[in-house]
Amino acid sequence: MRRRALLTLLIASPAVAQPQPAQSAAALRVIATGAVEAPLRDLAAAFTRQTGRPVEITIGNAGQVASRVHAHESFDLVCNSFEALRALIADGLLDPASLAELGRMRLGFGVRTGTALPDIATPDALRAALLAAKTIAMSDPKGGATSGKAIMAAYDSLGITSTVAGRLLPFERGSMGAEAVAAGRADLIVTQISEIIVVPGVTLVGPLPEALQLVTSYRAAIPRAASDPAGARDLLGALSGNAGRMRFEKAGFAVG
Repeated sequence: MRRRALLTLLIASPAVAQPQPAQSAAALRVIATGAVEAPLRDLAAAFTRQTGRPVEITIGNAGQVASRVHAHESFDLVCNSFEALRALIADGLLDPASLAELGRMRLGFGVRTGTALPDIATPDALRAALLAAKTIAMSDPKGGATSGKAIMAAYDSLGITSTVAGRLLPFERGSMGAEAVAAGRADLIVTQISEIIVVPGVTLVGPLPEALQLVTSYRAAIPRAASDPAGARDLLGALSGNAGRMRFEKAGFAVG
């Protein structure tokens, strides 16, 4: 009898709601150029560990990043060259008040690890090193790569554009060209330094001579149409704060 009464009580009692796991926040969407990829991924991972907020990163070259923002794809943060971001701001696509510098990057020269390091200290020495190569990897200037355009201008200044034209191996991003050097498919790579030092099997010989150098300021800004501008501001603070500056400096950027 007692057992039957207990059973009746249990059936009649309202069910106690079990706690449900909190719904995870939507990922912050970031689009960035390849020059900032390595530090960006590390800092985004640290941000996720600290906040629980996932970050989804899309990488392209400067032209590709700008094109996708122009196409009104949904992103919460855009990392690109200052020149490209300034144009997007002028077109009303980014919030100018959110603009923050991540660091400044120079062009460098890399070869497969274990091979002799050529002299590139002067324009004449660099010219000789380039002419001695059978294959030269680089970012594709036709695809809008910042370094690719500057490197073609350097070849013009050195008077070797027509000579090396048949030796050039253009890649979507500089890191892809560096990977080709590591695999033995190219003799050398000329691109942003941050895209050389991140690839195992490639040794940075050094920056290009100052007369042929390009210093690119890389910055980040929040789109006016960002789905979560507050979250984007938090992430941008992590990228441009003390830890962010240290990580970008480690990646070869000049900061501060």
